[in-house]
Amino acid sequence: MPRSVRRMCRCDGLIMRSRSGYFKLGLFVISAFILGVIALLVLGLGQIFQKNTYIETYLDESVQGLDIGSPVKYRGVKVGVVNEIDFVRNVYDLDPDSEEFFEYGKYVYIRINLQRGFGSSSVTGNDAVLEQLIEDGLRVRLAAQGLTGQAYLEVDYLPPDRNPPLPITWEPDVTYIPSAPSAISRLSSAVDNIVEKIDQTEVTQIARDLDRLLVLLADNVEAARIPELTREMTLTLSEIRRTNAEIRTVVGSQEFQSSPQKLDESLSSLSRSTDRLDRMLASNEDQVSETVENLRLVSQDLKELTENAKRYPSYIFFGEPPRPAGAGE
Repeated sequence: MPRSVRRMCRCDGLIMRSRSGYFKLGLFVISAFILGVIALLVLGLGQIFQKNTYIETYLDESVQGLDIGSPVKYRGVKVGVVNEIDFVRNVYDLDPDSEEFFEYGKYVYIRINLQRGFGSSSVTGNDAVLEQLIEDGLRVRLAAQGLTGQAYLEVDYLPPDRNPPLPITWEPDVTYIPSAPSAISRLSSAVDNIVEKIDQTEVTQIARDLDRLLVLLADNVEAARIPELTREMTLTLSEIRRTNAEIRTVVGSQEFQSSPQKLDESLSSLSRSTDRLDRMLASNEDQVSETVENLRLVSQDLKELTENAKRYPSYIFFGEPPRPAGAGE
């Protein structure tokens, strides 16, 4: 085959392979584009057919860190996102010349896209149920997410007596849930109250009273004669030391050390004497009884003699008692 023909065949093969590669690349691009469109349609349709509920609330504090798209959580579970943030005076066109413009226009208006609800799908569609939940303490408040400073809205039940709803004079466009002060707002308010009370305290008067107290204390200390008391205390301690030394001398003496032995010997001797006395009484029990009986008779005779001596004194000298008058011989 001539060389020119072979070159033409090679060029035709290269052109065919190049066209085949372009076709495959174009087919891949078209397929990826079609798949992306289908995914967007599926996700978009899911968002379109998703049932969303809108609620609104008003905050009378700074919402620094809260943005559109910030999460809304019910007891830690994400139930929606922030849909709009504005001022009440802009949303409800409050009259600039009215009192409510200056009193309520400063409220921050927040519209919430509630995607999952917070307990029941019929809450926002039933005014009676919603009013009961609000009376039970259902509130929306600003919260901080960790240490990042990112803020979010928290929906929860709080003590209604300590978190009354903000006063409003207009009819909300969508379901309205009252708000409650955030923890940062309450802390700031408490600090402000403390500072205000400190400012109201008469610090100068307190310092003056403290100075007077120190002067009185110094005078009383001087009047207490501290040096004399110290001297007397030193003498007392010296006497206590001497007494302690004497006690140690007595306790350490030989006589005191031998006293327990002598006392034991004395007790032993007394015990032996008692034993001998007991044996002697046991061996002469009859004689002792007779002696005791004789002593009793002698005592009785002495008693009679004493009584007769009291009644008839002459009996002691003459023997027989005098006879009664008129008695015969």
